[in-house]
Amino acid sequence: MKTKLRAGIIGRTGGGDYGHHLDTAYQWVPGVEVVAVADGDADGLVSAGRRTGARRLYPDYREMLEAEDLDLVNVCPRWVDCHRDMVVASAESGARGILCEKPMAPTLIDADAMVEACRANGVRMVVAHRRANAYEMHAKKLVDTGEIGDVQVIRTHGKADHRSGAEDLMVLGTHMMDSMRYFAGADPVWAHGHVTQDGREVEAGDVRDGDEGIGLIAGNGVAAYFAFDNGITGHFESHPTDTSANRTRRWFGFEIYGTGGIISLRNSPRGEMYRYPYGQWIPDERAGKWERVLLDDWEKHPDGRIRTYDEAMLLSNHLIADELARAVIEDRGVESFSSDEDGRAALEMIMAVHESQRIGARVAFPLENRGNPYGARLAR
Repeated sequence: MKTKLRAGIIGRTGGGDYGHHLDTAYQWVPGVEVVAVADGDADGLVSAGRRTGARRLYPDYREMLEAEDLDLVNVCPRWVDCHRDMVVASAESGARGILCEKPMAPTLIDADAMVEACRANGVRMVVAHRRANAYEMHAKKLVDTGEIGDVQVIRTHGKADHRSGAEDLMVLGTHMMDSMRYFAGADPVWAHGHVTQDGREVEAGDVRDGDEGIGLIAGNGVAAYFAFDNGITGHFESHPTDTSANRTRRWFGFEIYGTGGIISLRNSPRGEMYRYPYGQWIPDERAGKWERVLLDDWEKHPDGRIRTYDEAMLLSNHLIADELARAVIEDRGVESFSSDEDGRAALEMIMAVHESQRIGARVAFPLENRGNPYGARLAR
């Protein structure tokens, strides 16, 4: 019986690199040893080997998967055009767990193939969404125990930086879609999307190739509405606005409106949480004031030093990697964070926004169109 799980890292320097530090996610996970790294860029490969401590370096991930007896594989590139091939190859190689950078894939066709490969080979997969954050986990407990009454509305926001609109929805909105389902505790039944370019309806000429391999997109403004099967409604917004780094980080997040209170979660993955003890949308200070919630174990290192933004991201990655390793060891599903099916569900919500805009009507889940909505261009 193995005393340690053997992990392999797949990166792509110059084409998504190693995502948001996913190569070092196992640094503090007990029982896991990173034994190999694959990267087609020679310099990037050597550098990744130093960061991870891996002794064996491969110029091709397929070669690594064939040569190594791996239990865990991290598919790290931030660009999504390679995720399907890397995940399917990893699932078919005999690995038992896969950690994949978000967003999961460029199309639902790809995501379906990834989920199918994992199911066919008995592989557990997690997607690096930012619900792996102490504030989101704390807020979830408050919601589940009725601390803010019955949840009615969840309003989410992208960073609305230079990527506002469609790119923001895909690259960062995937976190918001995942968190929306997490806090709603249900799946959406239908969605309606409104996509604009400089304030007007998008047209066929606005369709373009998005960055980071995300495929065809359109629009620098997005407003979306989701109806969940338990009566909760969800919203997403991203429009051009002030792009200062501090402002966009603090805008990135969401509010949960309950009948007995409101929770605001911002600045993922560093995390900021605020709570208001009144359920109406118009504040009433007779009921109390907004209060910031601070969790010392997340805000500070054990020695009292304040965690930086990057350190919070590393801790979030550690939580995800630790959950995956435990699921493999205990021969169970992924329970705490985003599974492959959760990642696909978040992507489906994103695609529903553009499909709704394309056909000029609300769309039902599951989506019939599993390809890129703009592959057929705009129908109107």
